[in-house]
Amino acid sequence: MTVILNLDLVLDNLVKELGTGVYFIIITSENGAVIKSYINQEFNKSSIGLNMSQLYELAEEITSEIGVHNPDFNVIHSDNFYILSIKILEKIIILLTEDQVDFSSVFEIINKCIITN
Repeated sequence: MTVILNLDLVLDNLVKELGTGVYFIIITSENGAVIKSYINQEFNKSSIGLNMSQLYELAEEITSEIGVHNPDFNVIHSDNFYILSIKILEKIIILLTEDQVDFSSVFEIINKCIITN
């Protein structure tokens, strides 16, 4: 069985369903290379992608050292915003959203974009 994450569908569905509550979405490889992006305002997407990738590497090292599983997602809260980063199928999806966005809807949207053969 093959499992594929349809990145175009992820990007389109997140933008449609979250609407004005999302400011940017960046989809990167595990090494931080930007694959797809949606930016509602001006941001340095390459820098964000690389920094979030480095954050995952650090989180993986720390969790490995203390003997727990690697993290699947991170949440950073700042003022009225969330930066949500999700690692799935060797990709990292990074969102800057209002803090009113329901996390479960983000995961549901992404899960609907997974295609199995």
